[in-house]
Amino acid sequence: MAASTSQLDATINALQGGLSNAAGAAGPNITGWIQTLQGNPQLSGISSELEKLNDAISSGDSSTIASSLSTLGQHTTKIASSATPDSQDKLMQLGQALSSAASQLKG
Repeated sequence: MAASTSQLDATINALQGGLSNAAGAAGPNITGWIQTLQGNPQLSGISSELEKLNDAISSGDSSTIASSLSTLGQHTTKIASSATPDSQDKLMQLGQALSSAASQLKG
């Protein structure tokens, strides 16, 4: 996966700071990930889900946001096993943080 470690760190840190903290950085962060994943057919499902999440955040649809975060958490955790060794742990952390954020929203 071509994602930079700093991009992974920034996303993990934003999510671990809680959803209210992550909300402010969500738009630029999501857009950055969509750009990073463009051109990688293996990750097109994640890219599509990020676009769905971005739309849901814009419209304030918390149910769709929770669903997208959950889906992204599952996909991210799944691809971690095939990532480069330096990214595997961070992708697992990111997947768990996304799933945790989805759980928080679902209440």
